[in-house]
Amino acid sequence: MVRLLVLGLLSRKPMSGYEIQQFLQLSHTEKWANILPGSIYHALKKMEKEELVEVQAVKHTGHRSKAIYGITPAGKEEYRRRLKETLRTPSVALPIAFYIALSYLDDLPREEVKAALDEQIARVEAERDLWLTGKAAKEEAWPLPEVIQAAFASAREHFEVHLRFLRTLRRLLDTEPKPLVDFPLDEIGRD
Repeated sequence: MVRLLVLGLLSRKPMSGYEIQQFLQLSHTEKWANILPGSIYHALKKMEKEELVEVQAVKHTGHRSKAIYGITPAGKEEYRRRLKETLRTPSVALPIAFYIALSYLDDLPREEVKAALDEQIARVEAERDLWLTGKAAKEEAWPLPEVIQAAFASAREHFEVHLRFLRTLRRLLDTEPKPLVDFPLDEIGRD
């Protein structure tokens, strides 16, 4: 994802690693995309070796210098390839491990399960709020195209659907008698 993001930004205009970082911080992209600042510089150096980007200029300020990177023709091809590949790839990520864990809810004390669900609800709410903060920051910086507005609406709905699910589970823990999950394992292997 870092490579796609960096190539996409450099396809718009040449930038330094610092400028890329600033854009990601302003838009809160580094948080929801889980991009560490050092990964930008690592990606730039690696893509420079692969001749996907090149240093177009070096700006000096006092004792510091910063490289301004631009995308190469090979980088534009790689960018288009990655962009098409990403757009073709189904992107709904189901919480499979969580679903599996639900099958074994009765193996933990209810209070531990409740505490774990409460913690997950708080984390998902915080992530949702981070997305909303990012949207607000982007809207303050520039008008959001309809496609980006639709992406934010979709992300928010994903968060809300998952939160409704988690809250339903939490209510079931308070209202349903034990056991919550009872598989007829005795039936397996009978002829």
